[in-house]
Amino acid sequence: MKITLMFIICCLGWLAPATSGALTVEEILLLKQNGVSEETVQMMLQSEIQARALQNRAAEQSMGIQTITRPGGRSAIVYSTGGGDQDAHDANERLKEQQAWEMLRYIIVDTRMTRDRGPRPED
Repeated sequence: MKITLMFIICCLGWLAPATSGALTVEEILLLKQNGVSEETVQMMLQSEIQARALQNRAAEQSMGIQTITRPGGRSAIVYSTGGGDQDAHDANERLKEQQAWEMLRYIIVDTRMTRDRGPRPED
């Protein structure tokens, strides 16, 4: 029974979206009543804390509008253009520049005027 309950809870944890809330008091009591150890409950809580921290970090780096609550209880709107990793962006731009120069390396532009390739009278 304990193993089955633990397996079900773990599966639900894997299937739940990252935005799901923490374990409620009732859920923790239910786990304890069914014999789930304190260490297991602590590990579940710790994994939720880590998931929430990753979610917050991703939200901080994303673009958009976010409403936050100030310490005094008043809400504030935060506009963000994203955190962005400037070094990675610069490296990506350098790579694109190198690829463009490599592409242009073998292009020959012949601007000589000849009878056959001169401007046409209708131009």
